[in-house]
Amino acid sequence: MRPERFGRTDKSGNPFEIGIGCAEDLPPLLGMYRTFCPKPASQGLPPEDPVTCQNWVERLFRIGLNALAWRGDRVIGHVVLISDGKKKSGEIVIFVDQNHRNLGVGTELARFAMEKFGPLGFELIWLTVRVSNFQAIKLYTKVGFEFCDMDSYERVMAIKLSFNVAQPGTGQPILRTFRGLVEIKG
Repeated sequence: MRPERFGRTDKSGNPFEIGIGCAEDLPPLLGMYRTFCPKPASQGLPPEDPVTCQNWVERLFRIGLNALAWRGDRVIGHVVLISDGKKKSGEIVIFVDQNHRNLGVGTELARFAMEKFGPLGFELIWLTVRVSNFQAIKLYTKVGFEFCDMDSYERVMAIKLSFNVAQPGTGQPILRTFRGLVEIKG
């Protein structure tokens, strides 16, 4: 059974869907990575070699929490949260198909990941981003990530998470970050 998908609208007014990835989604996800440009985009990822790329994607599905963005039957974005093993912290990685960038798909994937994966007990989600990737830095800052380390090539950004039991009057859980409150849709 396929996980539920949730409708979203991009900045140009076109609909797309976001949901948890499952094994049935591997072929369309591999299709996105086959045509992904530039390759590699960051830190050698996604891998250029098709076999290495397939092994990488399959491994992400085994070890991480995956969510995808679709337009019709085509995967247009992928976010994965890789746990430290204790589910106290995790690294998040987001890739958006080059034909769907700058439309808010990456922002929606990041928000969806925090809504769905944050309540699993993660206290900290972190990432690394190239210092020259201004679009990604803008996206991560917009959803609450802050800089915590830097070298001449990469910046480390993180967001601290904690959850209150429920928002008064609604019963909705609340995600607290150091940027304020974000309501988590139950």
